[in-house]
Amino acid sequence: MKRRHQRGTAMLFSLGVVVVLTTLGSSLLLRSMNENQLGRRSAARQSAFFLAEAGVDRALLNLRTPDDLTDDLVTGTLLTGTFQIDSPPEPLGSLRWRVTTRGFSQQEERRMEAVLQLTPQSVFQYAMFGDQLVSVGGNATTDSYDSALGPYNGDEGSPGYNAGHNGDVGTNATSAGGVSIGGSIFVDGQIVVGPGVDDPESVVTGYDPAFITGGTDPPTDTQDVVSAPEAVPMPAVVVPPELTCDDFTVQGNTTVTLTPGTYCYRNLTVQGNATLTASGQVTIYVTGALTAQGNSVVGVLNDPTKVLFQMSATAEATLEQTIQGNNTFYGGIYG
Repeated sequence: MKRRHQRGTAMLFSLGVVVVLTTLGSSLLLRSMNENQLGRRSAARQSAFFLAEAGVDRALLNLRTPDDLTDDLVTGTLLTGTFQIDSPPEPLGSLRWRVTTRGFSQQEERRMEAVLQLTPQSVFQYAMFGDQLVSVGGNATTDSYDSALGPYNGDEGSPGYNAGHNGDVGTNATSAGGVSIGGSIFVDGQIVVGPGVDDPESVVTGYDPAFITGGTDPPTDTQDVVSAPEAVPMPAVVVPPELTCDDFTVQGNTTVTLTPGTYCYRNLTVQGNATLTASGQVTIYVTGALTAQGNSVVGVLNDPTKVLFQMSATAEATLEQTIQGNNTFYGGIYG
């Protein structure tokens, strides 16, 4: 009798262990399934978020090409799902827009609202730019080069060749005569006129496709002269009040190296065979005349972005004999 009782107790204990293990196993299985489902939902939500971001990028591209409606997509499909741009962007003024997008991945949806600030084009993307008039002539050539690859080298057959075809000439003008070309000027790039011009070539006086590459190699006549999508802003030059503007002359056969900073001169003259350069980033305001005489050098050879001249409304710049190549200028002039 005692032995039967012991066997019954052992059986009950075994059944209890089985029940406990089954319960634990079921709990772990349910937990694993729940965590797996949560993981999938989390991944889908993250994918939906990134898809909504892709919609914002698409909206930004649409805004950057306002005159080209053929690429204004409002939906898109990627590997992980789709995105949608809700309604047209809402203008907020000063090139600011509010856009709303949605991303969809599996059963998840994420909504994103963003305010986009467009950066106006810079005049320094052009070799030359004039607000309402550009007049070029003589035996000049405009092209471009990558200063990160070293000094300018236009010899296509040499190892250090780094010249490009982005020597564009631009203007905000939209009427005839906005760009005047004379002499043997060669533009290795495009001529860009103001926005909304149906016939851009009508703005250019003296246009000859033989002297304009259109920014391609080999040259093409299909995009020599184009109309910009928007006008390039040209804010007035304001000399900081804390600066004193005096006359300054770099004597012939000498070199003056400016340390990084901001300078102001009334009349700045670089005499023949003289060099005005900089050891870092400098901005030079000129209220009178900037004169660089023959055989002079102005700027930083390996990095033209280091020297920027800001010309006030009363200033003028004369780079004597530049067309003949006896004056070398590495930098930017704005004003």
